[in-house]
Amino acid sequence: MHLLAYDYHADAPNSGVGLARVASLIETARTEVPGSVLFDNGDFLQGTPLGDFAATERPTGAPHPMITAMNVLGYDAVGLGNHEFDYGLEVLEQALADARFPVISANALRQRGAQVSQDIPLVRPWVMLERKLTDAVGKTRDLRIGVLSVLPPQTTLWAGAQLEGRLQTRCMIETASHHVPALRAAGAEVVVMLAHCGPSSQPEEAGMEDALLPLARIDGVDALIAGHMHRLLPGPDYAGLEGVEAETGRVCGKPAVMPGIGGSHLGVIDFTLRRGSAGWKVAESRAELRPIARRGASGPEALVADHAPLVSAVAADHAATLESIRLPVGETAIALQSYTSFLGLCPVTHAINSAQAWYVRQALGDMSEPVLSAAAPFKAGGPSGAENYIDIPPGPLSHRDLSAIYPFPNAIRAIRITGAELRCWLERSAAAFNMLTRDTPDQALLDPDFPAYDFDVISGLEWALDLSRPALAQHGGRVRDLTHNGEPVTDDQRFVVATNSYRLGGAGLHAPLAGAEVLLSEPVSSREVLVRFLESEGRLQGPVPRGWRFEGIESCEALFETGPGVASYLEALRETCALTISPEGQSSDGFARLRVRF
Repeated sequence: MHLLAYDYHADAPNSGVGLARVASLIETARTEVPGSVLFDNGDFLQGTPLGDFAATERPTGAPHPMITAMNVLGYDAVGLGNHEFDYGLEVLEQALADARFPVISANALRQRGAQVSQDIPLVRPWVMLERKLTDAVGKTRDLRIGVLSVLPPQTTLWAGAQLEGRLQTRCMIETASHHVPALRAAGAEVVVMLAHCGPSSQPEEAGMEDALLPLARIDGVDALIAGHMHRLLPGPDYAGLEGVEAETGRVCGKPAVMPGIGGSHLGVIDFTLRRGSAGWKVAESRAELRPIARRGASGPEALVADHAPLVSAVAADHAATLESIRLPVGETAIALQSYTSFLGLCPVTHAINSAQAWYVRQALGDMSEPVLSAAAPFKAGGPSGAENYIDIPPGPLSHRDLSAIYPFPNAIRAIRITGAELRCWLERSAAAFNMLTRDTPDQALLDPDFPAYDFDVISGLEWALDLSRPALAQHGGRVRDLTHNGEPVTDDQRFVVATNSYRLGGAGLHAPLAGAEVLLSEPVSSREVLVRFLESEGRLQGPVPRGWRFEGIESCEALFETGPGVASYLEALRETCALTISPEGQSSDGFARLRVRF
């Protein structure tokens, strides 16, 4: 839902995002060849306050701004991603009702059959595009292009609160292995797969989330448009991964693109076709990414201008969104920033946890067990870049600020777990860090593949992390000295933990939480919990508890990359977390680099 070159969380223009900028690249690309097709492979309806506005505040019957934009650009086919389902089926189907292009997904199902051929899909599984193209000698030729789309089967778990009993899924590999031969049998001469997933070093297994490699190995697939991971291919992100030629954008020998996040890039795949006895075949191919901006000293610098028709088409929705997010909702007595979240000081998770614990205590009344709360710093770097951090000064808070703090439409949940399960929860979060060793220069503190949204901090506890040990070790883990109110947490002790619907979805790193006893399950979004907390309490107070600390890695040092705004908070970090920190300049992609001595 990054339609314009605008950051709603900062309430300021941002040249590094926006379909309006990509649209200019699309226009250029269309002039370069006699025939082109335009695809999107999902996660287009959620991600900004504009998406929230379109889902919840847009007048009934009004066209969805993203669908309006896609109609303006003349998409040839669009696949569904997991985030299309975040607001529920009604919102999705209302949005798609105005689409003047085919929407496809082969494994998002109204009803799953005994086998793939008996599935009843939510939308059509694939589409056949028939085009007339002019060949090298000027003769008009017919070409049939088959387009297939698949998404992670875990979608029904991640959006379980909205989809339970209403949507089913099937393994992407099993589904595509059936439909690709069907496309070829129907006459497809070229087959493009909109694969809403990325590549992985994990061995192939049924139902896997990152299935790009086995999907690419399916005979009959000519090219793949990847996604879901929101990284870059071609590019360095998947360098060294077996089966992926990262710099040229080939997966198992086939051209593939993964064009970043928020409209940061246009992925382009070029085919040279030659006609044989069985029709047209791909003789040559290449893949590339075209960026809308380059990294400058003070942030992204535009490489292309806005596409005026698209900007005009969504201007009213943009203005209405700005009016909505600027409404006041409370105050904060402390600065809310996520630059230091992975060093032991996180005001953002403190804000979320304060609200969640308050809400659960109000909802459940007197509890014999202690009420804790778990939250992650959603905006803390990652593929979205050095601007992807929270930095809100003390003072008034608006709905814009709460959207930045909690960007996803998750719902509030509360579960009962044991001390042993609590420890395992923290061990999974501790996998965010690399194992550190003494006398190793310039070792990175963080595992770059670990997403910030999996780094849960649990309020009401104190613990130490020993990074001299490997992550997720079966014996003698990283979590040490876990206490509650100064007393050691025992394995059989029981706690109530406030969390969210995504955490209980049963997929990803925290999948074991899906089996916990649920005490509270309400259709109240976690962001609405923040609103109600501020309406009741008026102000978010400090101090921010330290919660956890590093231990067992004395005499080690590591490099930590974060947003440039961290400079304003280094002194508080040194005092609170007892770390020796020295700035080490800036990385090539704009992150501030810190040397941390333990």
